[in-house]
Amino acid sequence: MASNQVEKIVNLYKTLARNPSLSGAKILRATSSGVLILSTWSQRNLERKINEKFCRNHILDSELQLLSENFPIDVTTELLSVSTEDEKRRAVLKQTTVENTSKQFIEIWDKQRLVENYDLAALDVHGDVYTDSEFASFEWSPDKTKVLYIAEKKLPKSGPFYKQKPLSKKEKEEDEVSVGNEYIYKPHWGEQLVGKHRSVIGVLDTITDTISILSGIPDELSPAQVLWTKNQGVVGVAWKHEPRHLGLIACTNRLSWIFLLKDGEYKKLSSDGCAVRCPRISPDGKHLIWLEREAGGPHHNAHRLMHLKLDSEKLEADVLVDVVHTSISIKNSKQFYGLYGRLPRRCWSSDSQYIFLSSPQQNNIRSYIVDTKTKTITEIQNDQTSLTILDVKNDIIAFSEMSLVEPSVLTVGKFNLEVTSSGNIVRSKLSTSALIPGSENIMYECLNHDYDNQDEIKHFNFIYFGPKSGDDKSVPLVIVPHGGPHSNYVNQFILDYFLFVLSGLAVVQVNYRGSTGMGSKNVEYLQGRVGDADVTDCVTATKEALRKYPWLNPEKIGLTGGSHGGFLVTHLSGQYPDLYKVVVARNPVIDISAMFRISDIPDCRNALSKEEKIMYHHDMCAAVINCSFDETPAIDSSEFEMFVKMYKCSPIRHVGKVKAPTLLCIGSNDLRVPPSQGKLWYQRLKANNVKTKMLLYEDNHPLASGPAEIDNVINACLWLLEHISTEKVDSISLQENKCDKYNNCE
Repeated sequence: MASNQVEKIVNLYKTLARNPSLSGAKILRATSSGVLILSTWSQRNLERKINEKFCRNHILDSELQLLSENFPIDVTTELLSVSTEDEKRRAVLKQTTVENTSKQFIEIWDKQRLVENYDLAALDVHGDVYTDSEFASFEWSPDKTKVLYIAEKKLPKSGPFYKQKPLSKKEKEEDEVSVGNEYIYKPHWGEQLVGKHRSVIGVLDTITDTISILSGIPDELSPAQVLWTKNQGVVGVAWKHEPRHLGLIACTNRLSWIFLLKDGEYKKLSSDGCAVRCPRISPDGKHLIWLEREAGGPHHNAHRLMHLKLDSEKLEADVLVDVVHTSISIKNSKQFYGLYGRLPRRCWSSDSQYIFLSSPQQNNIRSYIVDTKTKTITEIQNDQTSLTILDVKNDIIAFSEMSLVEPSVLTVGKFNLEVTSSGNIVRSKLSTSALIPGSENIMYECLNHDYDNQDEIKHFNFIYFGPKSGDDKSVPLVIVPHGGPHSNYVNQFILDYFLFVLSGLAVVQVNYRGSTGMGSKNVEYLQGRVGDADVTDCVTATKEALRKYPWLNPEKIGLTGGSHGGFLVTHLSGQYPDLYKVVVARNPVIDISAMFRISDIPDCRNALSKEEKIMYHHDMCAAVINCSFDETPAIDSSEFEMFVKMYKCSPIRHVGKVKAPTLLCIGSNDLRVPPSQGKLWYQRLKANNVKTKMLLYEDNHPLASGPAEIDNVINACLWLLEHISTEKVDSISLQENKCDKYNNCE
């Protein structure tokens, strides 16, 4: 491809990368005199090859109109932060480098100064504090003296059987060292949670300047997502890690319990056989809610919203919002497809009666009000953008709004009782997104498709994103199925696809059957039908898009996708070699039979139906009878049948028919889809004389680190343009021995 075209793509990427994404907001003050909101943002810093974090203060009057805001303040070294309820003290967890060693500190600030700084490594009570989305907590106690968090359990020091001792003894004896244990394997929680082996609950007491570890959690459980009760007990999530740690990222099906820990006594609050997350306590301290589903089964599915009165003697939970199988009618004449997201950290009305939450619905994110007394649901009115609740305090609600063509903006509204019927919360915009040159010629449209056949599930949807118009058959098309497989595309800004569209391509994002946001039966339909139903839906979306948008070129159709999306694009290139002309696959699943035992999610066996999972009596029997992942059965004839079925529904079966030039982007540290999967596809394509290239990154499954992201996104765009662009290109510059200049894009 000509150097001027490469320079154009790089400049487009730089333009798009200047748009920050809204990662959170905290309402610091909400009174009759005004509102103060602290928003946090993330932006790609291409020169430093990192995602830089910064915060902004927004001061509003009583009518929620913006009065002033400060310049962004860099908080990249801040991992977690929390203020006391009265906003008089703030705790900050920071990661900094001291004498070439990365260390964690907890800082305590008041309005005037740094009050105290705790060097966690020097105190040596536990390992690193957890900051990930699955485990992390950082909470002030109700009396504003203690900070609650999750950290890695401190293990006894170990050493070799033989080590020469110094000639002179130190005055202070070192900690006792156990010998022969330094190479013991320590299981961890899988992809993107490497190094997290055993979690403990830490409490920093700012009065006594001490850190303690709470006792009482059973040894086979790992605590997470903890928060204080009004009487200084602790509520949280406990995951079962025996006999095996299973991957947690993107897996909401792990056996777990909501627990109460008080004075060293552990008590289960949720039922056995369930997977739970997001405990939240009401402002009056009397109500506890959480999200819950059956353990096992698809890695992500619809949840129910549970409710428990903490001041009740029996502590029995009831269901506020049940699992939605297809859809249900709710207030203001809307359809509701179930709960799939997380609960905001603060999600209650000031009177502790109403809950505010957001969830993917079809191809959008919508927000809702749940009445705990009547158990009714009201959708908050919105246009076609995605609306996500970030924080709630004193009935002031902070939102994020975005779409495919507009990066996230911060808005704010106020709840009152009239809203529970209409859902009309008037919102004020507190931030703006920069106009992206060329976006005025771009459109998106969310489309639904229902099959006229005998399938149990007939519905899926897809999103067109591309030019508003054009000459007949002039625009190349790229089909993009999502990963998961149980996730979905929603109407939100994605840099990769915006880059493709600005480069002259059109994109269709496919929410095939098996996606979330369309009811639990839609999710479960894919089990036993991978490589079939999902492939069919991608082809149908392709044909429907070609029919609806005459400017799309049926001779220039490409594919790109990662993980299960990679599984689908490699499948499609093998099953429909004359329809799809080019492929980009990121960490694709190629052969399920070869992968499932070595992945961090060995229960990823959607190749099998529920009945077959029971018959083969393996890990996915949890989908029906809530048993644990079982690695004990010996291989027998039924086991071989299982492997054969897995192989038959895998892309590797069709590799001999592939014609499309294929770019593979592989993470060498990927634990979800082992890199051997992509390498297998690469080797087979090379052997079959199919044009192919593989980029290998020292990264994990998402390929989201700074250097890996810019390289794989730009290389993907160049690869697509080389093979389906309508422009004349110089293909010599993209041969493997000429590609170094693209692998180091700045």
